[in-house]
Amino acid sequence: MRKTVSCVVFGVAMAALGWFGRQLVPASAQAHSSKGEEAVSVVVTTARTVEFNPPTEYVGHVEPEEATDILPQIDGYIKKVCFAEGAKVSAGDLLFEIDREQYDASRNLRYSEVRSAEAKVEVAKADLERAERYYRRLTAADDRGITATELDNAEMSLSSAKATLNSAVAAVEQAKAAAAIADFNLKHTKVFSPISGRIGRALQHVGDYVSPSKSALARVVKLDPIRVVFPITDRDYDAWQSAAERRGTELNASRRFRIRLPNGEEYAERGAIEFGDNEMSRETGTLVMYVSFPNPSRRLVPNAFVRVLSDEANPPRALAVPSGAVVLGDDGARVWTVDGGNRAHSVPVEVGKTWNGATLVKSGLSEGDRIVCSGAFKLKEGAAVVCREGNEAR
Repeated sequence: MRKTVSCVVFGVAMAALGWFGRQLVPASAQAHSSKGEEAVSVVVTTARTVEFNPPTEYVGHVEPEEATDILPQIDGYIKKVCFAEGAKVSAGDLLFEIDREQYDASRNLRYSEVRSAEAKVEVAKADLERAERYYRRLTAADDRGITATELDNAEMSLSSAKATLNSAVAAVEQAKAAAAIADFNLKHTKVFSPISGRIGRALQHVGDYVSPSKSALARVVKLDPIRVVFPITDRDYDAWQSAAERRGTELNASRRFRIRLPNGEEYAERGAIEFGDNEMSRETGTLVMYVSFPNPSRRLVPNAFVRVLSDEANPPRALAVPSGAVVLGDDGARVWTVDGGNRAHSVPVEVGKTWNGATLVKSGLSEGDRIVCSGAFKLKEGAAVVCREGNEAR
């Protein structure tokens, strides 16, 4: 009796468990199961046209648009350093003073020579006027009252007076030139910055003797804007130009430029092409591009290395699918699609670049096709599927 009761209880329990299990299985799966086929659970999405704009990455280095070594124009001893090392300077700011005592004395001497030469000109003019008057009297007198010798002497005196005046005038010009050199030397006892930027350390200090033939006094570098230099291949350059021509724009208007800093962070400012070299390198097949970036925070430092990201400013739209939906095999790339009857089909496709989790599909799919983006490894041709919606390519 006990055995009979136990069997009855076990049978009831198994029947209840079977009923409960059937409630957990979707109706579509039950229908397929009734035919001897088990439905595969997959994640599906829809093929869409998206803005597919993968950037190309280059290694670039930062260099200033302007940089100058401050050199003295004269010899002398540094009397004063007029800037703080590492400070920002503007064009025309005073940087160094060179001892001017000898140049003041030289200027005074040269101007005294100018005045002396000008005085000699006045004397020469007076002598010329006397010689001219004497010559005119002789030529106006009766021929019987003068001798040929007197007339010859008068002509010689007149010519000599003219030559003396010309020599005196030339001496004045020479003295003024020497005075101008003295002014130049005196002026350059003060050394000013020719550009705006940031100045480095002082290379010469108070008491040092400097001259144009020696080393620089300091270096000023313009930091904002700043330039990033990087080479691009001949193939990339041709692709850039072709895209610009198709859109009827200039190269600068068709490209975007960003920077990834050494810490992996993307720089906030965007760049613009300043110019490209006028020759392609025969050895490397590359062309050097110069892209200007605003640098208000001085984040970019000359001679630093950065990653340059370049993509299209107005990218075209293209058909793309999640990269996980593409199955690569010996016969090429394939994608599993799902038809209206929830049946899976393997479709050969031609794919392009992969970017940002999406793969470009050149042929084999149409916009709106339902594709399997997860669970494809369990599928067979024509297999029944149970679909859950996933994310589209973006």
